Amino acid sequence: MCRMLGVVATNKISYKLLDSFKQLALTGRIKKSMTEGHQDGWGIAGYLGKWPVQFGRSPKNVLEDIDNFITSSHKAIISDTRMLVVHLRKASEGDLSLENTHPFIADDFVFCHNGTIYNSEKLILPETNYEGTTDSERFFKFILNKINKVSKRRYPEMFKSIIEEIKEKCKFTSLTFLLCDGEHLIGYRNYNEVKEYYTLYYSTQKGLSVVCSEELPGFEWTLLENEEFVVFDKYGVLNEF
Repeated sequence: MCRMLGVVATNKISYKLLDSFKQLALTGRIKKSMTEGHQDGWGIAGYLGKWPVQFGRSPKNVLEDIDNFITSSHKAIISDTRMLVVHLRKASEGDLSLENTHPFIADDFVFCHNGTIYNSEKLILPETNYEGTTDSERFFKFILNKINKVSKRRYPEMFKSIIEEIKEKCKFTSLTFLLCDGEHLIGYRNYNEVKEYYTLYYSTQKGLSVVCSEELPGFEWTLLENEEFVVFDKYGVLNEF
């Protein structure tokens, strides 16, 4: 259970946006039963050309790891990356380790997830390498297994098929995720409970398209409905399916 930010920019990404998102580690929405904060790790990943990179990732509380976060943020900005995924973790499965810290990178994709898949062992695939022990990484690798078998032009029908298969296999609170392939930023919202927590908003303005778990200042936001996708291409052009 986490806070997520996805960015597509045709100009430089502003540190102000990343700093604003970072504050959700303290102020981000939580369930009534939860302790305050999203302070179980953080990560920043993006693309250099078509290649995904980790600009910074740590299992530490970002509010106690400020220098590292600032350095990683500026590394991303200076790189001129045009696609960025940032994550603040609130752990529900898997210990606090680098291997369990989002965003995850594999096969040129970047991924992060908000929610818990309770019986995620049903998603484990043979002959697949897992770096950590989270349900989120298992979810990611399950998606990749399907993606690698089809053309990206079939994304809409493919994602809907994947979600239906997971619904048959697993119990979960939410399958809300961000997925980047270097050409597209995909946001998906799906929840079974506490719709006020498992939110995903998007906003577009000149030169900048953003998907975020919560409404950050300075943007006009649209809330995704349950089981709704939003897709931005690398130029920030919005496509819905």
